[in-house]
Amino acid sequence: MGSENRLHFLIDYENVREAGLDGVEHLQDADILTIFFSTACKNISRKMMDYIWQSGCEFYACKLKNTGKNALDFYIATCVGELLGAGFSGKIIIVSRDKEYGAVRDYWMGQGISSDRILRSPSVKAGIISSNENSLRQKRIAVESAQISIENEYVRYQERQRMKYRLETIFHGTEYEEKLVKICELAEMKRKPKDLYIGSLKRFGRTDGTKIYRYLKQADVSA
Repeated sequence: MGSENRLHFLIDYENVREAGLDGVEHLQDADILTIFFSTACKNISRKMMDYIWQSGCEFYACKLKNTGKNALDFYIATCVGELLGAGFSGKIIIVSRDKEYGAVRDYWMGQGISSDRILRSPSVKAGIISSNENSLRQKRIAVESAQISIENEYVRYQERQRMKYRLETIFHGTEYEEKLVKICELAEMKRKPKDLYIGSLKRFGRTDGTKIYRYLKQADVSA
């Protein structure tokens, strides 16, 4: 990833708390993460910290020395200037719910910095999406975050339950009853007869696969 595509996340931890770290499991080794925190808000779950370590990203933590109104905001605004002054060419994502950070972007736009170089987002995940980096992780997050119909999902659940019941009935007392979990997984993944047949052979071998496929035909699970 080129330096112009690097993402530097500045976390206003007092403002977003751990909810702002939603999506750290999607961080990559080219990313940079800086958490700005205070004595009043200094703890993080082990799970989140493990995600950060595992990502391989560059990690920094900056603790507020003296409490004061909007003190962390000034730290972060100063850091943005420090980064741009040092020639950072990637995108800076301020993770905060505070809309006043728009003033930071407005200032730097006046200095010739493109508006998409400094972004504000409520979480790391949302920041990756808004970065428009056109990456595989961005597409994966978009799929995971897509809104789906509860009604449609319930219909799918009911169909799976009916199929599971048919398979339990068909395979009850057979030599393949103990393989029912894997058979159900196959039936859910492969619905066309040809795919079901090939999948059965690959998963269970030619002899057992052929027999299991015949049972599946009897259960009428193909579509």
